[in-house]
Amino acid sequence: MRTTINIRDDLMEALLTHTKAKTKTKAIELSIREYIEKKSIEDLVSLSGKISIDSDWQKEEEAELSEYRNHR
Repeated sequence: MRTTINIRDDLMEALLTHTKAKTKTKAIELSIREYIEKKSIEDLVSLSGKISIDSDWQKEEEAELSEYRNHR
């Protein structure tokens, strides 16, 4: 997608320096991608303690296999 944006020169130079990208487009794409990944991780971390996951997968797997065997 082609987009025209105004970014201060000092911010763009800092972005190019930190990302070591060869073009402004690549620097901005990298920054957006990293921002989205960071926010996704933050969203997952914020769910900590709010979701109950039964980590005893072996018990669940055995129950499922047992049910399968009984219906054959």
